[in-house]
Amino acid sequence: MPVKPTRIEDEHVWATELKLRLQKLEDEQKAKTAAEKKRLKELHWMHCPKCGQQLTTEIYASVEIDVCPSCKGVWLDATELHTIVESEKRTGLLKRCIKILRGK
Repeated sequence: MPVKPTRIEDEHVWATELKLRLQKLEDEQKAKTAAEKKRLKELHWMHCPKCGQQLTTEIYASVEIDVCPSCKGVWLDATELHTIVESEKRTGLLKRCIKILRGK
């Protein structure tokens, strides 16, 4: 005659099953999120965040920057501003531009 599982054993099985189901749902959600992120990136890649036009690239201070031909917006990636500022420090152009803007 089969032995009936105890309440503790039943709870353990239920908890394990619940944990597996939650993990599966989390994995599915991560996959959906990653797919949606990729879709949005492809949809907006190299488009101006301000007006939506296709961006063009230009070289400035040995850095490739993204420029919108429509609204003239300039868009920089993560380290590009730092690279430009460091380059300008070496050439002194930044200081000259600031002096011109201040009228000195």
